[in-house]
Amino acid sequence: MRTVIRDVIDLNPRTAPPPASPPMEPLPMVAGQILANRYTVLQVLGRGSMGVVVSAYDARLDRCVALKLLRRGTDAIHPQEDLEARMVREAQAMARLSHPNVVAVYDVGTIEDGAIFIAMERVEGQTLRHWCEQAPRSWRDILTVYLGAGHGLAAAHEAGLVHRDFKPENVLVGRDERARVTDFGLARAETTSSSAETIRDLSLPPGALDSPLTMQGTLLGTPRYMAPELLRGEAADARSDVFAFCVALYEALHGQHPFAGATQAESIQNQREGRARPPPMNSPVPAWVERPLMQGLRADPAQRPESMRALVTALEDDPEVRRRLRRRVLAVAALMSTLSALIVGGVVMNSERRPRCARMERQLNGVWDSSVRKQVRRAFLNTRLSYAEENFTRVAELLDGYTARWVKQRGEVCMATLATEQPPPVWVARGAECLERRLGQLRVLTTEVLAHDLNAEQLAQATTAAQSLSPLEPCADIKALSATVPPPEDPALRARVEALQTQMERLETLRLAGLYAKAMESGAEWLREVEQVDYPHLQAQAYHQVARLKETVGKYADAEALARQAIPLAAKSKDLKLVAQAWTMLVKQVGWRQGRYPEAMGLMLALESAVECADDDETRADALNTQAVTYQRMGRYEEARQKHERALALRQKALGPEHPLVAASYNNLGIVLTELGQLEEARDSYDRALQLRRKTQGKDHPLVAQSYNNLGTVLAELGRHEEARDMYEHALAIRKKSLGLEHPDVASSLTNLGVALTELGRYSEALAIQESALALRRKLLGPQHPDLATPLTNLGGVLRKLQRYPEASTHLEHAIALREKTLGADHPDVAQALDELGQVLADMGRHAQARAHYERALAIRQKALRPGHPAIAASLTHLGELLVRMKRGTEALPLLERALTLSPEPRRAELRALLERAREGAPGNKAPGNPVARPVP
Repeated sequence: MRTVIRDVIDLNPRTAPPPASPPMEPLPMVAGQILANRYTVLQVLGRGSMGVVVSAYDARLDRCVALKLLRRGTDAIHPQEDLEARMVREAQAMARLSHPNVVAVYDVGTIEDGAIFIAMERVEGQTLRHWCEQAPRSWRDILTVYLGAGHGLAAAHEAGLVHRDFKPENVLVGRDERARVTDFGLARAETTSSSAETIRDLSLPPGALDSPLTMQGTLLGTPRYMAPELLRGEAADARSDVFAFCVALYEALHGQHPFAGATQAESIQNQREGRARPPPMNSPVPAWVERPLMQGLRADPAQRPESMRALVTALEDDPEVRRRLRRRVLAVAALMSTLSALIVGGVVMNSERRPRCARMERQLNGVWDSSVRKQVRRAFLNTRLSYAEENFTRVAELLDGYTARWVKQRGEVCMATLATEQPPPVWVARGAECLERRLGQLRVLTTEVLAHDLNAEQLAQATTAAQSLSPLEPCADIKALSATVPPPEDPALRARVEALQTQMERLETLRLAGLYAKAMESGAEWLREVEQVDYPHLQAQAYHQVARLKETVGKYADAEALARQAIPLAAKSKDLKLVAQAWTMLVKQVGWRQGRYPEAMGLMLALESAVECADDDETRADALNTQAVTYQRMGRYEEARQKHERALALRQKALGPEHPLVAASYNNLGIVLTELGQLEEARDSYDRALQLRRKTQGKDHPLVAQSYNNLGTVLAELGRHEEARDMYEHALAIRKKSLGLEHPDVASSLTNLGVALTELGRYSEALAIQESALALRRKLLGPQHPDLATPLTNLGGVLRKLQRYPEASTHLEHAIALREKTLGADHPDVAQALDELGQVLADMGRHAQARAHYERALAIRQKALRPGHPAIAASLTHLGELLVRMKRGTEALPLLERALTLSPEPRRAELRALLERAREGAPGNKAPGNPVARPVP
C-alpha cells in the first residue's frame, strides 16, 4: 500500500420471546461466498423470521450492499411460493420509492439454490429500537428521528403503498442520525374494504403482544404494533401504519406500551378498542406532541389523523419554533415599521429630500451598470474558453440579484436617515455604513477584477467571488448592527479607519477572486498603515485578513504569528465573532498546517470557548471543520467524522445547499470516511463535492482539482490505478496553472501521481516525480516537517521496486522517525512506513527484521483502526506473504484468509493466488520438487 495525500453496523435487534412458528435451520452463509455470480458475502448482519441479512460486495457495480435472503420452507401454513411472492413484493414496493428516509432497493433475483434475494442499500448504523436504548435520549431527539421515519412512511403512502409491519426493528438509523424505513415485506398496494380478509377475532399465541417479531402463519405482521382492524383480520390502509407508528413512538417517549392490561388478553382487548393509557404524569413530553399521538391510537381509523403526512405535520408544529419565528418576524416588522414611520415622517418633513432616496440605483453607475456589464462580458469572452459565456451568465445573475437587494435596502435606510431632524437610531447609521462597504466590495470585484483581462484561473474563480460577496442581511439586522463595534469618536480618526476598512474589503475581494499576488502586494503596505493607527479593532481585523492571505499562499508560520496578534486585539475591542475566527485560524495553522498536533490540542479548549461566546453558526462550522481535520491528522477518525458531519449540517443551514463551504465539508467528510475504510461512502461524498464545485465554480477551479485528487485516492484504494492516474494528472494540471509551480498542493499532486505510476509499474517516471515532490516539500516546509514523511515513504517504495535497497531503507527510516516524533509511535501513518520498510528488508533476505516490522505495523493498525479496515488487510497480506516466502505456509494461512475477507474485490484475485501458494507450502500439501515462487521485486 502506498501513501497518498487527500486534500482536506451494528444491527442488533432486541431479543424477544420466540415466534409461534417452529425454529428453522439458518441459511448457510460463509464469508467469501459468491452469490448470483456477483455478490461476495462479507459478514452476517442478522437473522430473522423470514431469513438472513448479510453484508456483501457487489462486484458489478463496485459497492457494498445488504442482501436479504429468504429461508426455504419457513412457514408450514403459507406455501413457499407465497413467501417468495411476498419477498418479490417487498423489492417491488421499495424499488418504487426514492426517498431519503426509505432504504433503497437495487436488485432482486435468485441465488444458486433457487432462494430469493433482495439487494438493498447498506446502512451503517443500527435499528431504531437499539438507537433509542443505546443511550439516554431527550424527547426532542426521539421525536426528530421518528419524524424522519414518518416522512418515509408518508412517501410510501403517497406512492400507493402500505407497510403493514411498521415497528422500531424495521427502521434503520444511520451514523448520520437519519432514519430509513425498511422491510416492506408485507407491503402491498392500498386495498379497500371490499378486498379485505374476512377472518375475525384472530387468537394470538402466548407472548405475542410482548414480541417485536413478525408473526408467521395465521397472522402476518407484529401484533404489538397492529391496528385494531388488522387484529380483526380486516384490510390494511395508511391509517393502520399511522396506528403502528404512534404505538412505537409512544413506547419510545414513555418507555411503556400504550395498551396496558393484567393479562395478554386484557391488553389485546384494550388495543382492539383503542383504550390507550394516558401519558405518565411526570413525562416531559409536551401536550402539543401528545395530542396527535393519542389521536393516532384510536380504534376507529376515521378518528385518527387522516394521513401519515397530516400526523407528521402535527408533530412538527412546535409552538416554541413558531414563537421564535414570530419573534423574528416581529423584529423584522419592527425594523420595517420603524423605517416606515421614519419614512412617513420624512415625507411630511423632508419632501424636498425625497429625490435623494428615490433613485438609489444611480449609485450603481460605474459599479454594475450596462457599461460595466458589457466590459465584464467582453473580458469573459476574450478568454476564448468554451464555458466563458455560461460563466458570465451565472455571474451576471448573481450580481443582478445582489444589486437589486442592495438598492432596496439602501433606499429604505436613506429614507429612515432623512425622516427626522433628530439623529436617527445608531443601527440606521451603521446599516448605511454596512451597505456602503458592501458597495465598495462589489466595485472592486466588477471594475478591478472581472472587467479586465482574465486568464482561465481567474475566470474559474469568478463565480466563487460573486457567491462570496458579503451578505446584505446583516445590514438590516438590528441586533447584529447594535452589536457592531462602534467606530472611533474622533472625526479624523474615524475617517482614517473607514478608509482603511474599505481597503480591507478590497483585499478580501482580491483573495476570493484568486488574485493572490496582487492581494499580497497590496496587503503588505496596507498592514503597515493600519499598524500606525491607534484603533485595536481595525488592527485585529487587519491581522486576521492578512493571515488568511498568508495561508492562501502557503506561508503558514506567518499566518500563525498574525493570528496570535489578532486574538488579544479582537478581545480588547469586544468583537466576539472575530475572537473565535482568530482562534480558529491559530489552531488551523499550528495543527494541520504545520503538524504541531499536541500544541494544537492544548488550544482546543480556548477555541471552543470562543466559539460558544460568538454563538454564530457559520463561525462554529469553521471551527468544527478545523478541529475535525486536526483529529483526522492525529488518527482520531471517528471524532473527526462526527465533527465534519456537524459542520456540514451547520453550513447547509447557514449558507444554503450550494455554497462552496458545503462542498468543502463533503470533501473533508470523504477524507475521514476513506480513513475509516468506508470507500464507497467516501467516493459518494467526494463526488457530491465535485459536482457542486463544477456547477458553482467552473470545471478548472483549484477546488475542482482538489476533488479530482481525492477521487483519485479512493480509486487507488479500490485498485483502479489507471483511473486514479487520470484524476491525479487532471488535478496537477489545474494546480500548476492556478497556484504556480511552488505550492504545497502541487507537491501533493506530484506525490499522488508518483504513487499511481508506481502501481502501474512505471518506476523510472515515478522515481523522478517523487524526487520532485520531496524537493518541493522540503523547500516549502523545511527539513523536519512531518509532511515530508509521505514523499519519503513513497520514494522508498519506488527505490525498492528498482532494487536500490540501501537508499530505500534510508528514506523509509527517516519517514518513520519524522512520524514517530510528531504523531507518536502508535499512529496508523507510522504503520504505512513500517510496512514499506518491511518489504525492503524482505527483498534483501533479512526476514526476521522484516517480520518484526510487519508485526508492529499490524499491531498498530489493529489498535487504532476499526476491525474491518482495509489497512489491516494490507498488514496481514504483507506478513502472510513473508511467511510464504519463508516456507511457513501453515502460519500464513489464517492471516491470508482473514486478509481476504477484509480486502476490496480488486485485490482479492492476487490474495487468492497467494493463499494457494500458502496451501501448497503447508505440511502435507506441498508437491515434491515444486518450489515456492518468489515475488518479483
